[in-house]
Amino acid sequence: MDSGTENSGKVFDAMPGELPNQEMRRSRSSKAMDSGADISGEVFDGKSCKVSRLEFDVGVSLWAGLQPDILGVVLRLLPCLADRASVRSVCRHWRASARNHDLPPALPLLVLPEFKFSSLSAKRDLMPARRVLVPKEVAADDIRCVGSFDGWLVGMTPSKNRVDEYERSADGECVLVNAFSHKVIRLPQVCNMHYNFSTFSRKTLRIVNGFGEVDYTSNDLYTMSFRNVVLSASPDSGSKYIVAASSDRMGSSKLALWQPGMVSWHICTAIDIDGPKDIAFYQGKMYVLLRFKLRLFAFNLEEDDRGFMISRVERCLTALPDDHPFEEGGAISCNMVVWREELLLIVRHYNGSSYRAMRQVLKVEVFAVDISTSPCGLAEIHNFNGDCIFVGSGGCKSFPAGLHDGVEGDLIYFVPDDWKPYDTFVYSMRDGRMRPFAVKLSACYLDVPEEYLDFPVWLFPSG
Repeated sequence: MDSGTENSGKVFDAMPGELPNQEMRRSRSSKAMDSGADISGEVFDGKSCKVSRLEFDVGVSLWAGLQPDILGVVLRLLPCLADRASVRSVCRHWRASARNHDLPPALPLLVLPEFKFSSLSAKRDLMPARRVLVPKEVAADDIRCVGSFDGWLVGMTPSKNRVDEYERSADGECVLVNAFSHKVIRLPQVCNMHYNFSTFSRKTLRIVNGFGEVDYTSNDLYTMSFRNVVLSASPDSGSKYIVAASSDRMGSSKLALWQPGMVSWHICTAIDIDGPKDIAFYQGKMYVLLRFKLRLFAFNLEEDDRGFMISRVERCLTALPDDHPFEEGGAISCNMVVWREELLLIVRHYNGSSYRAMRQVLKVEVFAVDISTSPCGLAEIHNFNGDCIFVGSGGCKSFPAGLHDGVEGDLIYFVPDDWKPYDTFVYSMRDGRMRPFAVKLSACYLDVPEEYLDFPVWLFPSG
């Protein structure tokens, strides 16, 4: 799935050389959000919005007589979801037959600004981006995607209070949208300025093996702007999933938590967890990793009469092993991913350039985290047993690339994420080489305040 081809720069056009004012950065025209209903169904499930000419003229497609077993063989040879959708869209008989085949998961999709989608293809590049139809409830001009879980996307809209300067850059509504069924789940507003004394609560937890404390409040006042959102389970799973979000706005860093049945977000704040974060749910705990300081914290979650609560916070990692120093004056960027029931730490090392656009990645290291020790142990690994890892602003995910013949494994795909839109490449665990990837953002885009940026998010279809 290496995308270093001649087409690698065509999926994303470079950003314009002149930047509009901040209000224009937050809004998009309604034309830009035109979903293009005539093609949107074909991208995901093959449900064409129009009856095919063959079915209209003769009542049934001439292809309907193809044996279902043969159709299954064809679908298994198509790892790209867009190709599978094209097969399913031939006629209603093929669409019905395709549902009866147990297929390996399709290659990941990349969700672009304005809810455009591009799919990795068997040719190791990204297919042309296509707009898809989104439910009218969330088809706002300025909705942006900040996370995903299976077929679900997390969308954010800006605060409706555009007069108050304090709330102007805050988010308003948070929604979960299933990209395939179009089901919508509305979460509490991300800007809450109505105080309720009867339901307010505050708890202070000392950080075990660390310094300082974590303040944990419910039904409090808050204004936030989410940078990345992670779910503990799919809303389709039937379990009482937890939604965790990282907010960094106007110098105020918050960790926000929500569970179905709650009327507002629960908020965690602490000096030790200030800054951009990666979040992962692993073995019943929530792990929070500071992106640029290598600080890993474990949050114990327990059920209570309000749904759940945080009962303990432990700092469990503060440094790389002694034999893995980074360049003097350099920088690091850290991510987490759950892979085959292991928690992995991914570290990018950069040179010491103070100008971010001139920074270069020196090396990438991957460690398996041993959570049974205190502090956590780290063991460097050099392959994913044929799997691939996808890193983006909406979190990190693993994919069993070995299920598809001809698809290269042991790769890490990096796409633009918070603070580093220039940091985009494919890294091979097998030989340590870094290759170009399709996503390109111009250096001038670095000057845009981060709350106005809309970064790509990986989406993993189930079939």
